[in-house]
Amino acid sequence: MAIIRVEKNENYVVLDRGLLNDARLSWKAKGILAYMLSMPDDWVFYVEELMKHGADGEKSFRSGFNELKKFGYLERFPVYENHQIVKWETIVYEVPQNLLAQNVQEGNSNPPSINQKKEALLNTDFKLNTELLNTDIKDIV
Repeated sequence: MAIIRVEKNENYVVLDRGLLNDARLSWKAKGILAYMLSMPDDWVFYVEELMKHGADGEKSFRSGFNELKKFGYLERFPVYENHQIVKWETIVYEVPQNLLAQNVQEGNSNPPSINQKKEALLNTDFKLNTELLNTDIKDIV
């Protein structure tokens, strides 16, 4: 199957591929995280506002959002004033934090791959067929 791509000169996002390959996450959670990471670094997230930017209902959105918290991509902290919660701070991570913390505690400086399946790496040792790239041919069908 071919992948057709557009020219990317503006309005695109660069993401760590690890989150997309994290087999623990549903597609819903990956989509929510990708959307959140596409926002500027100083963006303030409101759960109710995030829900408005997708077709899923509240229950569906919250299940994806909770997945992200469970696997260390999101942290939420209450902000108190006069012993009452006035708002919630949300921190979004491109790399799961519980995985990093676990490796620091174990003294492992090389975190394991998030994708836990043993998949072969792509072969990048290939050569272009320059005959197909010949632009001097006048009768290209």
